[in-house]
Amino acid sequence: MKHELSQRTINRLTQYHTVLREFSKKEIENITSAQISSFLKIDETQVRKDIKSVNCKGKCKVGYSVSELKEAIETILDYKTIKKAFVIGAGNLGIALSKYSKFSEFGLEIKGLFDINSKIIGQKFDNKEIYHLSDIKKMVAETGVSIAILTLPNKVAQEVTDKLVEAGIKYIWNFAPSILSVPDDVKVWNENLIGSFLQFCAIESVK
Repeated sequence: MKHELSQRTINRLTQYHTVLREFSKKEIENITSAQISSFLKIDETQVRKDIKSVNCKGKCKVGYSVSELKEAIETILDYKTIKKAFVIGAGNLGIALSKYSKFSEFGLEIKGLFDINSKIIGQKFDNKEIYHLSDIKKMVAETGVSIAILTLPNKVAQEVTDKLVEAGIKYIWNFAPSILSVPDDVKVWNENLIGSFLQFCAIESVK
């Protein structure tokens, strides 16, 4: 079902989930589309449409059950299925991502990092070991990992991507400033940090 949702809808649902988590922590039982709209500055009609897409029904003058709506979003976005990943590139960004504890709450389990710097091979961060990139094929076969989080410089991103594809990686979360060429059966999600920042600046007229 989640594959039928647009990327924009998925993005909004993750934002709703954040609000619902806060309500849940405060032990608030119900929430209205107007409240979600107000918190996130999203049109209320759009909020109701998105909630309808996850098959959660509200009650007149009461709104939606926080626990039921939270559960519905987690189900349709597959939060509870464990998805194993490797971080490729053990620089500052790669290490920061590997240490981010919140990933596990959404089903992402980072099994290790890969690099070519012999000085850091074998080191561990939060029980996640750094392996040499030459071991990627063997490690994919042993662990069944299908996701790679790419945090590399542009100049080596494509070369390493080719190695990942050869090793059996099917999904790449790309933080590298590079447009990757991959076979049709490999999916890439590009995370453009600079682009997002510039969009923010343009919208908010940040000086």
